[in-house]
Amino acid sequence: MKRFLIIFLLVFFIFSCGKKTEPLPIKESIPKGLSFEVNLTPQGVELLISLPTKTEGGYPLSKIKSLIIEKTELPLDIPKAKKKEKIIKLSPKLHSAGNLFIYYDYELKHRHEYSYRIKVVKDFLVETPFSEPVTIFWHNPPSFPQKFQIKALGEDAVLITWERPKEDIYGLYLEGEIFYQIEKISKGKTELIEIRNKEEYFDKIKPGERVCYNIRAILNFRGTLIPGPKTPDKCVE
Repeated sequence: MKRFLIIFLLVFFIFSCGKKTEPLPIKESIPKGLSFEVNLTPQGVELLISLPTKTEGGYPLSKIKSLIIEKTELPLDIPKAKKKEKIIKLSPKLHSAGNLFIYYDYELKHRHEYSYRIKVVKDFLVETPFSEPVTIFWHNPPSFPQKFQIKALGEDAVLITWERPKEDIYGLYLEGEIFYQIEKISKGKTELIEIRNKEEYFDKIKPGERVCYNIRAILNFRGTLIPGPKTPDKCVE
């Protein structure tokens, strides 16, 4: 009897040892919470992607197989042109420090339309659907505002003046509305000031305080706001 019990326990141990937990249903394994936004710079586009950290079933997500970015390109000046599609496959790492992933796309052409969609592949047959597309219209960024000057008006005020840039950074004609962003820096603090429909700005300052300014032009091209480069700082004190 004792021998039979030992054999029975041994057989039970052998068969139970390799038994695995049932896998999650595909629906509950799909990553949840994928989103992104597009940020424009004078160099091109930054995709700010929030990677998912949980599945649809509420389970923690520790890794993903790949991040897929679909990019389409369409020239604006060629009638009946067809969109070109490019698939970009990346392998970002998930970690506890944060789930923000940034993809830089500087391969943009003057006067073209671009659309981006993203999805995440967790593993075989488990992936999110593509996100809704985000579309931008790209134009070469505007050049520096011209004749940027700061004139002190007594001890507590300044007048900042400049002229509208006539060309983009490559010397081509600018198409679209231009407005401006002044960056004011004092005591380590930075303030952004938007200026529209004029090329001057009056500002109050504290007597004896060092204040620095720079300015950039921003082009509104078909609803896409494209920033130009900043001028070097000019300071008063």
